[in-house]
Amino acid sequence: MQDTIAVALITALSTLSAAGLTGWITLRLQRQQTAAERTRAREESRRTAYANLLAASTDAWHAIDAMWRLVPPQDANDTQRPEIQAALSALKQLDHALHVAGLHGPSSIDDAAAELYFDAWAEFEAIMHVLRDNIGDSRIAAQLHTPGQGPDHDARLLKRAAFTGEARKAIKNADD
Repeated sequence: MQDTIAVALITALSTLSAAGLTGWITLRLQRQQTAAERTRAREESRRTAYANLLAASTDAWHAIDAMWRLVPPQDANDTQRPEIQAALSALKQLDHALHVAGLHGPSSIDDAAAELYFDAWAEFEAIMHVLRDNIGDSRIAAQLHTPGQGPDHDARLLKRAAFTGEARKAIKNADD
């Protein structure tokens, strides 16, 4: 009878040990899986936010390029231009995308992302000054700007490349 009790006790203890070990392994694997899923989700949200920011900056630059092709108004009352409204709308979208990217990413992307927005806004303002200062002129804004004030496509590409580099680092380090 004592042999039976000993066998039952050994069986019960080994079953409990196996169950405890299985539970511990399961819990550990679940934690690893949850951490990996969280990292993937963070990486995907960053990737989406950064892609949206780049797309919004492209839209803003296209709208700004269209403004450079505008002829100044013939008189001071001619203020409604669809190109100007389109550029303002694109700048608002860029502003929104900038804030979303800032929320999803680390602070290391903030400066490069902000430069995309502020450079676009500065160029928009420069065009508006050219248009206001040359009322009645028949040349397009790109022909009227002062040196250093016009569209600088190379600088735009450099700013986008700087942001893209920071974004890649942030996505790679999504577990931060």
